[in-house]
Amino acid sequence: MSAEFETQKALFGAISALGLRVYDVAPQASDGASLASWPYVTIGTAVFSQFDTKEVNGFNFVARIHTRSRSASMAEAKLIQGQIYDRLHHGTLTITGYDTTLLQFESQDVTQVADGSFHGIAEYRGIIEKA
Repeated sequence: MSAEFETQKALFGAISALGLRVYDVAPQASDGASLASWPYVTIGTAVFSQFDTKEVNGFNFVARIHTRSRSASMAEAKLIQGQIYDRLHHGTLTITGYDTTLLQFESQDVTQVADGSFHGIAEYRGIIEKA
């Protein structure tokens, strides 16, 4: 499998293990409304670039983790982001065929959406090497 697919699978597993509802793409109704159970997390885009050394082939990536909440404030989304931070920042991922060299928090934000819900985005940078 590809490094991208295996990394997304590892992120999904690590965040699901926290007891959070995690989707690749949240289910939607035909009118575009979300059918997902709230709150939930989606594993968003991960941008990969080659990161080879003389001895080892690997990848550098930045993964976006989206948090969605319909609570009365930003608190729920921020608490979920905190759980994810505690699990991922300076942690390791079990990625088939690769070893995690680096996994660190880059940035995060929570904004209110027009429908009153809250959308958080956090970015994590990782470096993985072919096992």
